[in-house]
Amino acid sequence: MSTLAMFRSLVRRPVLPAALLHLTLLCGVPVRGQNEIYQRTFPVSVNQAKAAVQAASATSKGRLPTLEGFVEQNEQPIDRYEKGYFECFYQVSPAAGEGTVIRATAKITAWYSDPVAARSGYRVMISNGRLETDALDRIAESLTPNAAPSQATLPASPAAGDFRRSVQPVVPAPGTASNKSAVPFAATPHTNITPTFSLPAGANFDSIKAMRSADDKKSQELATLISNLEEIQRGQSHPGDLAAVRKSKTPIFAKPAESSAVLMTADAQDEFQILAVESSWVHVQISGMSRGWIRRAQLEMPSGFAQTAGTESENPVSGGAMFKVAKEETRSFSGSWPPLKGKFVQIEWVEPANPAVTTSRQEKLAFAKSVFLHASANLPGSTQNTEGIVVVFDSADGGQIAAALSSVKALANRTLSDSAFWRECSLDPPESFLDSAKQ
Repeated sequence: MSTLAMFRSLVRRPVLPAALLHLTLLCGVPVRGQNEIYQRTFPVSVNQAKAAVQAASATSKGRLPTLEGFVEQNEQPIDRYEKGYFECFYQVSPAAGEGTVIRATAKITAWYSDPVAARSGYRVMISNGRLETDALDRIAESLTPNAAPSQATLPASPAAGDFRRSVQPVVPAPGTASNKSAVPFAATPHTNITPTFSLPAGANFDSIKAMRSADDKKSQELATLISNLEEIQRGQSHPGDLAAVRKSKTPIFAKPAESSAVLMTADAQDEFQILAVESSWVHVQISGMSRGWIRRAQLEMPSGFAQTAGTESENPVSGGAMFKVAKEETRSFSGSWPPLKGKFVQIEWVEPANPAVTTSRQEKLAFAKSVFLHASANLPGSTQNTEGIVVVFDSADGGQIAAALSSVKALANRTLSDSAFWRECSLDPPESFLDSAKQ
């Protein structure tokens, strides 16, 4: 089951009417918190429970399409987090009476982009319980494949043989430490209680109907979000240039040498886009314009790169060239420059042919001009909507130059001089390409 399919299953669950939800709270259901424990007791042997957990492990980790609805809110804005990843862990132990207790714990990590770049990095998010509940549901379904689906009404207490939702989450008592050894494994006992469907004080059928309508509206909004995500998934191909980190605390260096500065350490299964493969080192994109180097032996390389181990980048360097084009891609312009803001552009990633050699501003401009002319003359037919070209220098002094396609064509037709062309471009930052404020 893919991550998107898991997200769809969470959304399509029936939503209880607000009045029934109010009755549930009155019956004493514990309030969710960050120390909440999710476990259920199943009338099966420990070996059967372990087999069900093993079968569920294949769908118990992966990328999250969004963090909203899966994590507790913290003091940082959620829109500053990206690359959400989750993994569910299970603990199987004998129950106090008969059966087996299965406890689920979800670990969620995401990359946090802080306004202060030095504070950016991967953070551990607090799960709100939806992943754990869904994982236990899948285990229950595997243990009772012929069980009837649950209804969208408030059920009576579960029958003796129905254990899929017979256990409520266990919450540590106030003032006690959230030590795993101190948390009891016994399930919350249930008794057969016939629910009384009386209206809350001050409520009437019209207000309940309005609350139900609001619940339906939220469900419809989530369904629309899923539809949009599916459309995005159909409109783009799965990237084949991502390398996954094998072990936690893997260092990412500033240069392809272990004596260079360590930019950050990565966790296991963190993925980074491959920019180049040079001998035993892999040049990766960390975030935005941030780049780094990781030992190839510490990465799980995609199949297309696994066959080129120990080789240089596939793009050859012409004789005597100071730079080389590492890769090309077409996507929406992420900068704020008005002529290209929000428009599709072709991005040319350029890196030094020899990182140890220092290059001048004039050499960078000269090579950028040749890239602009070559790219405009070789735009593929599938990029009819491309409205600009961006040259990004992936080097220590960095910088990027953005130009509208009309300006590049005027330069190619020699109806625009070099100095006039650079004035029509966006040079960011200008000091990386110009000796002074004027060109």
